[in-house]
Amino acid sequence: MPELVIDNLTVASARRTVLSGVSLSVRPGEFVALVGGSGSGKTMTARSVLNLLPPSLAVEAGSIRIGDMDVAAASERELNRLRGGRLGMLFQQPKKMFNPNKTIRRHLLEPLRLHAGLRGKAADEKALELLAEVGFENPEWGAKAYAHQLSGGMAQRAMTAMSLAGQPDILLADEPTSALDKVLEQQVLELLDRERLQRGLGILYITHNLASVAAFADRVLVMDAGRIVESGSTGSVMGNPQTDYTRRLLEASSLVPSAGTHAPVAEATVLSLKNVTKHFDSGRRKGRPALDDVSLDLQRGEILGVLGQSGSGKSTLARTIVGLEEVTIGSIARFLDPGGNAAPTAVQMVFQEPHDSFDPRMTLRASLEAPLRQRSGLSPAERTRRIEQAMREVELDDVLLDRRPGDCSGGQLQRMTIARALLMDPEVLICDEATSALDALTQRTILDLLQRLHREKGLSLMVITHDMDVVRHMCHRVAVLYQGRLVELTDTHRFFAEPEHPHSQDLVSAAIPCRGLHLKKMRAAVTAAGS
Repeated sequence: MPELVIDNLTVASARRTVLSGVSLSVRPGEFVALVGGSGSGKTMTARSVLNLLPPSLAVEAGSIRIGDMDVAAASERELNRLRGGRLGMLFQQPKKMFNPNKTIRRHLLEPLRLHAGLRGKAADEKALELLAEVGFENPEWGAKAYAHQLSGGMAQRAMTAMSLAGQPDILLADEPTSALDKVLEQQVLELLDRERLQRGLGILYITHNLASVAAFADRVLVMDAGRIVESGSTGSVMGNPQTDYTRRLLEASSLVPSAGTHAPVAEATVLSLKNVTKHFDSGRRKGRPALDDVSLDLQRGEILGVLGQSGSGKSTLARTIVGLEEVTIGSIARFLDPGGNAAPTAVQMVFQEPHDSFDPRMTLRASLEAPLRQRSGLSPAERTRRIEQAMREVELDDVLLDRRPGDCSGGQLQRMTIARALLMDPEVLICDEATSALDALTQRTILDLLQRLHREKGLSLMVITHDMDVVRHMCHRVAVLYQGRLVELTDTHRFFAEPEHPHSQDLVSAAIPCRGLHLKKMRAAVTAAGS
């Protein structure tokens, strides 16, 4: 099987250098983790290997080889045979990669036919087998579904199945588990690990969270500002990091409960759901409701964590609360404010993917001003004052207001979505996987910002996530959804110490082995360094 070798790669545009002197290799059967913050150059490294750089960028120096093939010198026909075949591609934003007019089955059949030589019944059976391996409870339904019918986590699992369908020699995995809960993350990582052990699959795994792959990676490469700043075995890098940047990445990946996070909250309900059921007309999951008889309350000043695997109903719950989906059965009550005024509880939402939250044609100033224009009595000067105040609250420079979304980082845009939500004076802020697409350093910044706003403004937060560390770090209580039902609602300390429902137990136990192996490698590395 071939080896991937990148030698002294430099990629630049007319205005800036994106990659500078990058060298790395992935041998058959090797799991290499490429770690760094957003904008560090990780994804551009992968796109260089695929020869899929944006038009504004070009390779200025260096080489990329897969076995005996020089990628830069290969014809488009040779590259098309390589992509999806010998070279598997697993992207972070899968819904943008699927053809909306094709079912998942049709997407899978193409690489199975072109690269695995399977047709007819054999191809259909293999497609269902792949969907089952990546965690689809109902592979038959998943095969018939279109991308828009899948949750973010389901789409990521389908993309994982598609990337493996062509039986690649090398797999480029760009943040492939960032949208998955710990149980499914572990399942996908174990599947990739099995492929490399059984078939000799070489894996270049791009991530911002080193702790998530510590138990699987053979080597770690740390990237910052387009350069490899540190490399070595997983144990040595994690146990004895040589640069301040690596140390900060490790610290940001290891969230600990904040002081005072789990203090009791006042018994005043700001949001109440009673027997909420939501059916979709598509009949997804053979008629099982997306939400099934869900009842829960959110207290004033509380941070409630909502956990569950992808497809459990978390995002549907959020969209139903803010009115983007209609309740089929049941009710949602928004209670009066502390002064007894007639206005119901104001609820705003922060979405997972910040780049999808703004119109790419509009400046950010125009996007923030749009909801204020709906309020009567606000002069242009008052709108400007409120926007600038919101920018200060989320610690952003006003100069960003005249940029468009494409000119900002993911972290800047996520803070901008929070600023826009604050303009509407919410009492409840619902964060739907608001940090899962961000690197560890940026994630920590956003979490700290949300906690500060919670303290200073008395906001109630509903934090929808699959990240157990975020829940442990921030939340007073935990609600667990499973197949649309609320199966556990308890104090955060008790949840992690004594989870009751089997799915809760799976979520907690899936987080512990990775952390245990991570610490084991760190201890082993420290011991070796001292001997």
